[in-house]
Amino acid sequence: MNIRYCYHGIMNCEPGYFWGPGLKEQYKIMFVHEGRGIYQFNGNTFYLEKGQGYIVFAGTVCYMKADEREPWVYSWIAFDGDQAGPLLEDAGLSPSSPIFSFSSGSWFQLYLDKWDAAATCDNRGELRVHSVLYQFLADWLEMMMVTKQLPAGYQAKEGYIRKALDFIHINYAERISISGLAEMIGIDRVYLSNIFKESMRVSPQQYLLQYRMDKACELLLDSELTVSEIARSVGYGDPLLFSKMFKKLTGAAPTYYRASHLPARV
Repeated sequence: MNIRYCYHGIMNCEPGYFWGPGLKEQYKIMFVHEGRGIYQFNGNTFYLEKGQGYIVFAGTVCYMKADEREPWVYSWIAFDGDQAGPLLEDAGLSPSSPIFSFSSGSWFQLYLDKWDAAATCDNRGELRVHSVLYQFLADWLEMMMVTKQLPAGYQAKEGYIRKALDFIHINYAERISISGLAEMIGIDRVYLSNIFKESMRVSPQQYLLQYRMDKACELLLDSELTVSEIARSVGYGDPLLFSKMFKKLTGAAPTYYRASHLPARV
């Protein structure tokens, strides 16, 4: 199997710590052990928490950010090679579906310890880290085959969720109701809410709210629009309601968020 070990690690992130947007040269399997964070990739924003993992695909641009209140602790293994992409496909993971779940973080910690030990070996260290990599991939694939058993109708569910995400990403600045979203897709509102939360780990309402606030953060830092203008730009006709929701999610009022994240003007 042409897969090469690159590096591994674990990070206890500070609140709001982020990486990117940027490009990674290797594939990375990421495991979230504690806390929460977001992963933006391929036009989607994923809200992740303890017990979930995600794939960073080689040669693609992504963005990762720890939650402001419950910053995540995550670990990773990075690798490359001609068979890396096909191996991830065997696990049921792809750029359109990069998220997975796992039951025990201590399981991966054992492999981190093995890589640490192998890396300190004076002789045959490279051979040892690759041996541990293949051992890990075999166990991980077996775990994925169990947890990724796809029920009947999975492709249809994935299609509905894809349509919902696309609609939100295009129309977040408009008035959106979940009933209207479900009607547009052609399914029941309750069914949409159930499958959306099952896949994304948040309800459609929560996802829409967080997506709007992410866009608001971008506008606060990258534009000179007023708070009222930004509120309208992300779907809020009432600037006071926007400010209230923004502070609820970020812990800071829009004006304070802008002032605290931009360099002081001389």
